[in-house]
Amino acid sequence: MTETDFPAPPAERPGPKRRFSPILLVMILVAIVGVGTGGYGFWTLLSYRMVSVPSTGMAPTIPQGSVVLYRWTALPEIPRGSVVLMDLAAFPDAAPGDGRIVKRVIGVGGDHVVCCSLENLITVNGKPVKEPYTEDDNVYGRKEYRPFSVQVPPGAVFVAGDQRNNSRDSRLYVGMPGDGAVPLSKVYGVVVGMGSTLSAEPFSQTTAFVEAGLPGDPVSDTGFRSSRNLAFAGTGLVVLGVIGAIVSVVRSAGKRRRAAAIPPAH
Repeated sequence: MTETDFPAPPAERPGPKRRFSPILLVMILVAIVGVGTGGYGFWTLLSYRMVSVPSTGMAPTIPQGSVVLYRWTALPEIPRGSVVLMDLAAFPDAAPGDGRIVKRVIGVGGDHVVCCSLENLITVNGKPVKEPYTEDDNVYGRKEYRPFSVQVPPGAVFVAGDQRNNSRDSRLYVGMPGDGAVPLSKVYGVVVGMGSTLSAEPFSQTTAFVEAGLPGDPVSDTGFRSSRNLAFAGTGLVVLGVIGAIVSVVRSAGKRRRAAAIPPAH
């Protein structure tokens, strides 16, 4: 009895090889860069805050109801002319829940601020300051200020509203405890933009005090624009990378299915 010879089984047909798509790799890298870029942009935007201005005391510079963007400045002293967000608890007649208010710094620690010169201008350390942003004509058609003379203590600022005849500010408290000075601990930040975080435009900073011969450059902070652009760009890159990766995977899967459907050559 002889051993029966059986034919060898047919060789298995090799399936289409899976190859990692270079386009998929590029799309993944794009998404990773987008996460880093957008994350950094959003992170730096967190140092900016929005607040709505409920009063008319800063008109016409900041109309009632406007939204402003502010950021704490790490400068040793807040420059004269800056508009700041402060806590009303700094004033001696503050009531619980008075909240916060936006005012302009017209004196910093060590300044002697006086109102007014013969031209109805405030003087800081003897230098008259022309303030083009103020609205000070009252209903009688003439300029009118509340006279005061104050020495601002170190670590504090002296503030006033741009609407000088209708503003609750430091001038009202001269002669009371603290002489109306606002400690820097009661200042939340410097206004740097007009509008919400994602749409704010730079706030116009005055040079009136520098032009009067007083030291201290105005605050220059447009970092929120750069942060916002990075956040938007990063988000766009993530969306592009994810969509590109999905399209690449779908196309690769389609190619493998088509290759598998082709009958083997004999």
